[in-house]
Amino acid sequence: MKKPSLMSIGAHADDIEFWIGGTCLKYLDKGYEMDYVMSTNNMSGQFHIVEKDKTVTREEAEPAVMEPIRKREAAAGAAILKAVPVHLDHPQRHYTGPDMRKVREGYGVPVPKGATLGRPCIMVAYDDPESVNRVKDLILERAPEAVLTQNLISESPEHYGTAMLVLRGYREACKAGYAGPLLFWYEYVQSTALDRSFLLWDSFIDISGLRQRQFDLIRCHITMVPFPERMDYFDFTEQTGIRDAELFKFASSLHDFKPSGDFTEEIMRNLKDSGRRHAG
Repeated sequence: MKKPSLMSIGAHADDIEFWIGGTCLKYLDKGYEMDYVMSTNNMSGQFHIVEKDKTVTREEAEPAVMEPIRKREAAAGAAILKAVPVHLDHPQRHYTGPDMRKVREGYGVPVPKGATLGRPCIMVAYDDPESVNRVKDLILERAPEAVLTQNLISESPEHYGTAMLVLRGYREACKAGYAGPLLFWYEYVQSTALDRSFLLWDSFIDISGLRQRQFDLIRCHITMVPFPERMDYFDFTEQTGIRDAELFKFASSLHDFKPSGDFTEEIMRNLKDSGRRHAG
């Protein structure tokens, strides 16, 4: 009998750990399998170098250097979740050129050396039928209890580009018989430029007692996040009745949706309008 599973589709190495690491750890402990999917090729990024006084400086790196490092870090994070990363390898919208300046994707942009290419940029992948069908086929093949992905409300264009790609792939999977929900995880920390008017959510997962393990998971991505404990996660007590929660928004109506396992049962218990403020 197939174990229950969750499919998480993030834009970049560290997104899954950062935004829903607590949820993944909680349901890994409950016996779930994790499908760990990256939409981009992770060719863009910076080294975060820790100085002697514990301050952090940033150093640019070309795609041929950055991509393999970030993919190794993704593999390390996925391994803690007992998963193997699946890379859709859509190019990011920019990369660091030989002169250490950012080159932004567009007409006439030179091809970066050493990067995995050959697919549409993540910003337009949702409009490419082949890319949409790859997501559809992945969902149908793995048949997870739920699909979790980036939010359509985000400061990162590559996050909402990923959300659009997954949404379209999910809709095609539903036409082919997939019955699980798609949930957009909420991207909200205290330093975000998005104010509370953007705090739109339907339900949450209680991750009380898991934050330190989440920090240890994020530590796999030391190139980008050298000090996970410095992350300014928001206190969701006012919204959910508990401090440490990971919030989600459904991609479609809840009509006719029935829980099929522990994860979806918790999601349904913790619906914003259900009158329930806490779930274990």
